[in-house]
This record gives sequence, C-alpha cells and structure tokens, in this order.
Amino acid sequence: MVRHVTRRIPTVGRSHVISLVAVLLAGCSTLPTTGPTGHQVKRDVSGADNAYGYQIVDITPDTVSAPQGTAKDVTLSSLAADGRVDVLGPGDVVSIEIFEVGSGLFSGGRTSIGGSGDASGGMTPPSASGQSLGGGLTVDQGGFISVPYVGRVQVAGLTTGEAQDKILAGLRGKSQSPQVIVSVAKNLSNTVIVMGAVAKPGRLELSLARDHLLDAIAEAGGINMFVTSGASTATGTGPQDMIVRFTRGGRTVSQQLDGIEPGSADDLKLLPGDRIDLLRQPRTFIVFGAIDKISQMPFESANLSLAEALARIGGPSDARADPRSIFVFRLLHSATPGAEPPRAVIYRLNMMKASGYFLSQRFAMQDKDVIYIANASSNLPTKFVQILNQLFAPIFSIRAVTN
Repeated sequence: MVRHVTRRIPTVGRSHVISLVAVLLAGCSTLPTTGPTGHQVKRDVSGADNAYGYQIVDITPDTVSAPQGTAKDVTLSSLAADGRVDVLGPGDVVSIEIFEVGSGLFSGGRTSIGGSGDASGGMTPPSASGQSLGGGLTVDQGGFISVPYVGRVQVAGLTTGEAQDKILAGLRGKSQSPQVIVSVAKNLSNTVIVMGAVAKPGRLELSLARDHLLDAIAEAGGINMFVTSGASTATGTGPQDMIVRFTRGGRTVSQQLDGIEPGSADDLKLLPGDRIDLLRQPRTFIVFGAIDKISQMPFESANLSLAEALARIGGPSDARADPRSIFVFRLLHSATPGAEPPRAVIYRLNMMKASGYFLSQRFAMQDKDVIYIANASSNLPTKFVQILNQLFAPIFSIRAVTN
C-alpha cells in the first residue's frame, strides 16, 4: 500500500502580513521614481531647501503675453563706437614717391623710396649716393619712419595725406619744388581678426568704405559647418546655432548670429583691433521626468515653443506622467554679468485643460531651460503593489504547486 505524504507549507500569519504591509507603506517615499510629483514640487517652494527663492508661476494668457521675466540681454550695439580706419600705425609698410624739378637731392625726375623702379625710365636711386632702401619702409614700434634728408618722421596716427605734408615740410629748402606721394604697401594697423567657425579665418584689412560685422564674416567665407566650437554636446548647424563673440577695447559681448540684421545697430561698423569669433553653440533644453528618455535637445530653429519642445521629445508618458504638472525651470540672469545672482522661476502648464495646448504654443523656450514632466501620484501605489507581488508571488506559486 502506497502512502501519499502531503507536505504542508507554513503560511504567513495575518499579523505578520499586516506588519510587513505597514513597514512597506512607511517606506513608500523611498520607492524608485524618476522625480517628484507635482504636489511635491509645489511643497518644496515653501521648504527650507529653497535656496534660490523660486516661485511657481502658472502659464496663463497673462504670463505668456508678458516677457516671462526674462532679463534684457546685452547686445552688440552696446559696443558701438566711432573711429578711423585711414591712419598709419606700427607695423604698416609704406611706399614714398618724391618728385623734383631739375637737378636736386634725388637727381631729378621721380624717386621711389620703399618701392621699385628702373633708372632708365626716370626712376633713380633713393639717395644722392645711389643707395636703395629696399622693398618698403616699415613704421616702427614708436610710429616713426626714416626718410633721407628729412630724418625720422613720426607718422603713426596720421593719414597718408598728412604724412605726405610732413615729409614735404622736411624737404623744403633742400629740394626744388618737391612733391611727395605716400601709399600703403601693407596695412596691419587697420585690420580685424576673424576666427572660429568660418571658412577662411585670419586677418582682414578694413577698407575706407567702412566694413560692417556681417561684411567681415562674408569676407571670411561665411559659416563653416564642419568646425566644432563652443561647449555644447548637442548638434546644430544653422545660423541659429552660431554665436558671434565680439571683442572691442577689452570688452566682449556675445549674440546669436541670426539675431543680427544687416545694417542694424548690432551690425557694427568695424574698427582697427576688433576681434570676431564665430562659435557653434546650439541653444538647447534638457528634459527630465516621466518620459521615455532623458535628453538634451537643440532648438534647431530661431524660435521654439513649449509645444514644439514637448513634441520633439515624444510628449509625456501615458503610463507615468501627470499632464497637469508640466514644469519649465528657468534661471534669469542679470543683464550685467556678476551684478547679482540669477533669479529662479518655475513655470507650470496644465495640459488637462484645452487652453493649455494654446498656451504651450505661445510660451517661448529659452536657452538652457529645463523641462520636468512630473510623475503621477498614482505611480507610488502602483509600484507598491508591484513590490508586494514580487514578495508574495513565490509563496503563492509554491502553495499552488503543492495543492
């Protein structure tokens, strides 16, 4: 006779289950989550950890019509200044031509100092002894050049016409009816430097027609899409992703390239010594919370609305997100860098209301905004039930098999 032995699995007492449930309920706040709920964000505003002093501002028709608390950016127009681009300076190379009547210091005819010529064609050596001064006269660090029979002449800060008059004054009484022409063979003092994400970086000579900022960028070949510059890890290749960093007189101002209109106050007239750096620095926003993937996204357009930003990331997660609590975290910096710490604002959008979709189209995103999509409050009970299932599923499975 075969005896069937049934092995009893000890069951967990009711009191033990209740105690375990109580412990788990007490630890609900430590359950895994991608971030706070909308209620928790609101509660933190009045908490002791609010070091930035931020407030929650609901996105309404009134708030989107206002400038949304943005600080006025310093534009390139703040560097506007008057100046000249036709004066000589250290490093310039000049050529001097001298005309005389009859026999004179330079043997009559025309003499080129700092140029080239043929004596048989009326060109004679630059001095009575026939010495040649070479291919040009360079303005030295002190602003002087040396002219035979005149001596050292300070020409820095003078136009070519003024330099001619000064040399001519030194020749009077020494030569018969002298005439002088001064021209610039190599111009270094009236130049600007263009660097960065341009096709042909380098030194550009300014013309008397008064070149503008956009002229210089065009002269340098325009945007080079293959140059990597700036600190952003996001991609971006259009003019909306380019920043002009302009330095003049020790001051530096940066502005988006696509915000500079030709002929506007920001399209500065260039002055000697200006420095232009074109940087590829895409404007970006970051997304956290109840979404499929946390990411940093480039604007890829001159203007980006909150609706477009949400669509770009695939929108809130149906299973985890609270559409009533879409937050935009923004730091508002002062127009004067270092004048005061940035002011923090949290904008909140309720997408459970039809008006929220219209408002999201009018709310303009700004560089380095952070979008946070809050978790739904129902996520915690759901995760709690999942944990309970993981704890008790093995016990129930064993009982089912043994029974």
